Amino acid sequence: MSQDLDRRHFLSTVAAGTAAMALAPQAEAQQHAAGPAVNFAATRPAGFTPLSHPGQVVRINKPGSLRAGGLFPVPEAARAMVNRAVIELSGRPDLATAWRAFVHPTDRVAIKVNGLGLRNMASNKEVIEAIAEGLVAAGVPATNIVVYDQWDSFLRCTRVSSRGLPAGVRLVSHNATALSPETRVASGRTQYATALMEATAVIGVPLIKDHSLCGFTGALKNMTHGSIKNPEAFHRHLCSPQIAELYNHDAIKSRVRLHIMDGFKAVYHGGPRDSPEHRVALECVLASTDPVALDRVGSDIVDQLRVAHHMGTLEARGLPPRYIDHAGAMGLGVADRARIQTRVVAI
Repeated sequence: MSQDLDRRHFLSTVAAGTAAMALAPQAEAQQHAAGPAVNFAATRPAGFTPLSHPGQVVRINKPGSLRAGGLFPVPEAARAMVNRAVIELSGRPDLATAWRAFVHPTDRVAIKVNGLGLRNMASNKEVIEAIAEGLVAAGVPATNIVVYDQWDSFLRCTRVSSRGLPAGVRLVSHNATALSPETRVASGRTQYATALMEATAVIGVPLIKDHSLCGFTGALKNMTHGSIKNPEAFHRHLCSPQIAELYNHDAIKSRVRLHIMDGFKAVYHGGPRDSPEHRVALECVLASTDPVALDRVGSDIVDQLRVAHHMGTLEARGLPPRYIDHAGAMGLGVADRARIQTRVVAI
């Protein structure tokens, strides 16, 4: 009996070994066809360390900064608010040196805007133009700056055009086709936008909106779901921890230097598209190097608006933005309200 078992064990081992040998050339061929591993991390300019202030948020308020009708900012007001936000956050005395705390003149800078909410609830061109002007003031050549979003229609909704930008700044939509090689996070596979990957530094321009799938959409989600091929694949379970996982990938984490949150308006119900009956004027700009802290502050603003309009909080609605806590646990920023410092400046 033992001899029979030994014989069967021997034959099964030989068969397994033969199969492995047969598969080895195939696996080697597949690996060769895939090419060398892709390094998704950006390389910073030599000797440059961008300023980082975990847990710090600056909010600039300017009453009367929206034009008549309450939809779009007064250009001069938006410029003053963005410039002041960058100066306050950096602690530097003037605009050029303030921006140089976050970017180096040799950086290739991508500005990630958000046009999903359509024309009346998109990143405003007045904010985008002020950011581009600040980058040029810091010594970044205009030809090294790109403004991008997921779709052509989204980019058009921001109203930004080459006429209002420094000459040489490019406008790019990746349209789920201009993409990097495939990669993966724990919750799935994706491809990141080429416009993102070609940059060494990124400035995010998120908004303050509730979201029907994840509770709140701000700095983190603007960078993740707007910069990949298949955002719909990362919507399960309140998009958590998918948003945190996608942001934690080197494609994003190694590039983002600063977020300028466009808070001229906010949507507290019915988002992420524009919801006119639930849209309010806030007339503010927020800035932070910490997307987690910024999203915590932004989601709290949405909750405050919901309570003020006799609605339940996002938690009570069954849409707590849990990804914020996941992102904090991954070390992407500060999620604990007690450790977040928000400096409010009125101009």
